[in-house]
Amino acid sequence: MNFIRLLRANWPFVLGYGLLLLGLGVCQILYRQGIITLTINQYYSPLADTFFKYVTYLGDGVFCVVLGIGLWFRARKKAYLLIGAYAISGILAQLIKNVGFPKEPRPAEYFAGMINSLHTVSGVELSHWNSFPSGHTTSAFALFALLTLWTPKPWLKVGCLVMACLIGFSRMYLLQHFMVDVYAGSLLGTLTAWGLALKFNELA
Repeated sequence: MNFIRLLRANWPFVLGYGLLLLGLGVCQILYRQGIITLTINQYYSPLADTFFKYVTYLGDGVFCVVLGIGLWFRARKKAYLLIGAYAISGILAQLIKNVGFPKEPRPAEYFAGMINSLHTVSGVELSHWNSFPSGHTTSAFALFALLTLWTPKPWLKVGCLVMACLIGFSRMYLLQHFMVDVYAGSLLGTLTAWGLALKFNELA
């Protein structure tokens, strides 16, 4: 089966991501979302502020579209698939946000009474609503889950997972999302991307 082939060929990503989902799932059972966010917010530095302020843009739609256009000149089918995965996962994320959870507060709203005592990153405008799921994380995992299918070397597959995770973590570091938003976004992006890759038989 193509699905088994996908899992075997991409075991570094699959294993790492599976362990991450398990660990973060247990964490969310044991601790409330607010507690997790406040704990993350305690650990910051000027270097981390700068890094996460900019790495978060790799989960932006503009980056995905530009990458897709660049890929167009080398592999058009892959370019179509990449842009399609971004578009479909993004639409699904927006539907869930605006139809399923239209008034789900983000950390800035949830902690409105104590926001001045929390660490915020200069130049980052905090959003207040439509928290679930994280759109940036959805796009990031849709992108890097596809790239890992087309990357032959195991260490590059691990690199794809690390990059997707850094983008997801940036959403929590910047007080834009709770862990559950990032968790769900990563699943939505990965499953959409791999579902399309299996449908169109574009696994390598």
